[in-house]
Amino acid sequence: MLDAVKDIGEMSISVGRKSLLDVLIEDPNQNGSYKNIIAINFTVDGNDVKYKDVTIEETDSQKISRYLYSSAGGNGPGYMPVAKITEPDKTFNGKILSWFKILSKKGLNIDEDERRFLENLNSAIQENRDEILEEIVKFIKQSSKKDKFVLMLKFVEGSTYKYIGDMPLFRKLLVDTDNEKYNKLSANDKVCSICGEKKDLVFGKVDTYAFYTIDKTGYIVGGFDEKKSWRNFPVCPDCRLKLEEGKKYIENNLTFKFYGLKYQLIPKFLIGEKFVKEEILDIFKESSKLVSLKESTKKRVITDEDDIMYFLKDADDSISLNYLFIEKQNSAERILLLIEDVFPSHLREIFKAKDIVDGIFNENFTFKNIRNFLFKSDMKKRDSDLDGYFLDLTDRIFRGRKIDINLILKFIMKRVRDEFIQDKYYQSAIKDGMMTIKFLQNLGLVEMEVKAMEERPLSDFFKKYDENFETPIKRGLVLLGALTELLLRKQYKDRGAKPFMKNLKSLKMDEKDIRGLLPKVQNKLEEYDSFDKGKRLLAKEVSNYLLLAGDDWHMPVDEINFYFACGLNLADEIASIIYSKGEEQ
Repeated sequence: MLDAVKDIGEMSISVGRKSLLDVLIEDPNQNGSYKNIIAINFTVDGNDVKYKDVTIEETDSQKISRYLYSSAGGNGPGYMPVAKITEPDKTFNGKILSWFKILSKKGLNIDEDERRFLENLNSAIQENRDEILEEIVKFIKQSSKKDKFVLMLKFVEGSTYKYIGDMPLFRKLLVDTDNEKYNKLSANDKVCSICGEKKDLVFGKVDTYAFYTIDKTGYIVGGFDEKKSWRNFPVCPDCRLKLEEGKKYIENNLTFKFYGLKYQLIPKFLIGEKFVKEEILDIFKESSKLVSLKESTKKRVITDEDDIMYFLKDADDSISLNYLFIEKQNSAERILLLIEDVFPSHLREIFKAKDIVDGIFNENFTFKNIRNFLFKSDMKKRDSDLDGYFLDLTDRIFRGRKIDINLILKFIMKRVRDEFIQDKYYQSAIKDGMMTIKFLQNLGLVEMEVKAMEERPLSDFFKKYDENFETPIKRGLVLLGALTELLLRKQYKDRGAKPFMKNLKSLKMDEKDIRGLLPKVQNKLEEYDSFDKGKRLLAKEVSNYLLLAGDDWHMPVDEINFYFACGLNLADEIASIIYSKGEEQ
């Protein structure tokens, strides 16, 4: 996955015509709050530096690389003498003056001329510190209380004004300072694990993603010695910056929501970018096309919020897709799920399976239908506690791995029962379950028992659902469920209640219960004077299929009740067949 992140970073740098250094640079006015810069100006003549004045100007997004701002956090000096002003004296002393402590560092990578320049600059600031601070405070007092400021150094050489980013010395120091924390655990003349090339320097602890850690000796190969941690994950300085850029691009442009869970889509170009279709490549190169795609209204199966999967299914297998579900808690990151190497050809299979389900049920099937029963084990709970099961099922669908149908039926029936007991939305819950099972069956992820079936009056109805109902017991259960639903409707019509529901044991009936249920339904229909020709045909078909099923069904209770519940849901469809037009139901 990390090489894919690096490729995205490399592409972003290329398209944005950036340098690797630009990866470290941030926009101090990114959120629009810091619209003003207070600049401490110096005149420069060779290595001679003199304080000039303090001025104020507006921030300009075109000058970000010249500002050379890079936040370091904390109260100590930053990477550069550029900082957002919190309190004038604290920022001036803590972020600007303190930055010059860099001159006392051992091994500082500067020559004698550069050292002399920095020392002269430091002296110029120190000698005029009171006046500079006074000017800073004056500008702030003259402005609105809502205004926020960035404090930085600026230089005049001849008639040319320069920001610190215009001076090679500061650009070099920014890279060196940033590398310092990585240099502690590094090695020379080793092969980078990202680009595969032998490099002068590789780092042993690159924490682009916070879930990578060597904070315990047991995580380190080679004798639990932290200094040898480069053996775990050697990364050269260039690849480290490309990883940073790639992560930033993905977080900003390729992060989507998946029913309460965030995921990052990370494309991997298997045989180089030039072999990828231009229209596909443009999505990842141009953020505007990505935004446009997000806002389009094409067919969906993955989420309610994006259509990119529908578009990518038409790509060839020169790319694969990685899905990274990651949870952030403060500075920590935890991988919830990583689905790697999903090819567009498999996406096409997923959409094909969805199209079949849509056609049968005349609805738009998405993962939301699955999430409906894999969200909370108890609807009274505040937070979702079935995310792990939902992600595991998602993983299996995207990887094409087999699924235990009994486990899925357990969750489906949990929600169906919850709704059924309250006599609320059980029809909708059953439909979610039926669509999901059909979807999984179309993908070949669940095993369905199939037996040769003779032609019967309702055979055409079952053919619509293909293998889902291709055994006598399943057909018998579905038809018994439909007959029971017709009885419940009759009761509700005549009495405003459904007292027969208590015989259904909250949809936890076993084989014995089912065998005893048919005569109860028939008797009750007789009592209501509603056991008409259509229902008699239905009861006859139920008897036929239950007899064909024989004894010892070896069917779990959840499965028995799922097919019975399917009948409750399909009662209208079955009734339309057994009753001719205008005949009383």
